[in-house]
Amino acid sequence: MDAQIPTQAPAQAVPAEAQPAPSNPNTNIGAAAAAVNYVTTTATSSVAAQTATSTNSVPNSVANVVTIPVPIVQNEENYTYVTVKGSLHDRSCAVFGLNDTEIQALSKRFGNGLKGAVNGVMVTIPPMDMVNTLAQLSYKVICSCGEAEISWTMQREI
Repeated sequence: MDAQIPTQAPAQAVPAEAQPAPSNPNTNIGAAAAAVNYVTTTATSSVAAQTATSTNSVPNSVANVVTIPVPIVQNEENYTYVTVKGSLHDRSCAVFGLNDTEIQALSKRFGNGLKGAVNGVMVTIPPMDMVNTLAQLSYKVICSCGEAEISWTMQREI
């Protein structure tokens, strides 16, 4: 005695530009409606599928359609990122993501203390001094992680 579980066809995806913006007579959103995508999802109930297997009957289709407006964020600012990696107990650190001009500026400042490394440079100064030096070049720390060896991610607006 085999029980058959009814299957539901997946919801057809409608392109965001084909879906109309919701109408609200109290507001006039004008051009802002063009900058919003609408995401449609379909949820089915697993309880209905379990009921179908236990009673051997076909349940009514249980589906909820939800439309969520998703604004498109226009980020006009561009950033460049670097990472400083080192231990607070060490007298050297590695820096990743510097451009050629910044590497030349550091080599002038620190002289022979700059050596090439895989995807970056090794500098023979403590990591906190490097973080402070990069702060003078308009970088700011946006996050850090680690315990014995710490990585500081820094960003600068281009």
